[in-house]
Amino acid sequence: MSKKKYFVDYNKNYFLKRNLNDPKRIKSFSYEKNILKKFTKFNSTVCDIGCSTGEFLEFLKWDGKKFGMEINNGARNIAIKRGINFEKNILTSTNFFNVIIFRGTIQHVDQPFLYLEKSYDALKKGGYLFILATPDISSIYYRLFRSLPALDDNKNFYLPSFNNLTNIAKRCGFKFVQVDYPYFNSGYDNFMFDYFYFFLKLFGLFKKKKISFPGNMMNLVFKK
Repeated sequence: MSKKKYFVDYNKNYFLKRNLNDPKRIKSFSYEKNILKKFTKFNSTVCDIGCSTGEFLEFLKWDGKKFGMEINNGARNIAIKRGINFEKNILTSTNFFNVIIFRGTIQHVDQPFLYLEKSYDALKKGGYLFILATPDISSIYYRLFRSLPALDDNKNFYLPSFNNLTNIAKRCGFKFVQVDYPYFNSGYDNFMFDYFYFFLKLFGLFKKKKISFPGNMMNLVFKK
């Protein structure tokens, strides 16, 4: 798999706060854990796409078989030490995984629809696809300011919206199960601060300031 073709690689500094050492991320993980627990058990076979250092599965205390996809060698080596296996993935497996997770990564894949199709093939019947911590360009924030804090022009191949992503997943064969828009208790919420700067941005001030806001991010659940 070519690094340039499928994923945006990050330098080693990006992963400094990807080792269960960022309080905001930890709180976000906890929020997402509650979503996962509603649909699956953590003793099943999972593939984490763009798994970074493996911190998310480590946080979940996933005790089933753990597989991942990650192009950064440094992060990959840390993930291996955390028990993540890279011998199988969604591009090489059929009817193998119980759970597939894209956490904050679907926008960084230059062929996201192919990856969704491959995810469907790689899942066992009744398996779940979780697309977590994903920006939504149908949000009011994006429609007003044409940007989102989780989007980076230099690192995105795809700008997901709820309708677009859901329609593509359905065309791949998935059944839509649930959408959730994290803000309160997400780890990144600061109500007074966020709304204050939101209204300033409406008047053309602090245009480049990135703030969290309801509707910016979504968590999607699909079933095969």
